[in-house]
Amino acid sequence: MGKKLTLNDASFDRALAKYEKAAMIEFFAPWCPHCVRMEPVMDKLAGEFEGKAGILAVNVDDSPLASRRYGVSGIPAFVFIKNGKVQDSVSGEMPEEELRKRISALLA
Repeated sequence: MGKKLTLNDASFDRALAKYEKAAMIEFFAPWCPHCVRMEPVMDKLAGEFEGKAGILAVNVDDSPLASRRYGVSGIPAFVFIKNGKVQDSVSGEMPEEELRKRISALLA
């Protein structure tokens, strides 16, 4: 079963390049209760989309450059990338089905 890939500023560009066709990036912090509740959802989606889309995570405390690049001002925040370009973004705790729908749209 897949697991979300946690990135930092040093690994971000290299890792994202592997998934530029389709990726969802979650910006989170371990102290954020909404982010903690999203963790099992992220792991489930990582398994479901393994080999199809990257399910990536960035700790905003450890990776301020990546967070600023995408204009993250609240967490959790989700950025959806297709062919290297941002297609969509949303912030706040999200239902699993909504995230699944947005990831699937990247693959269409």
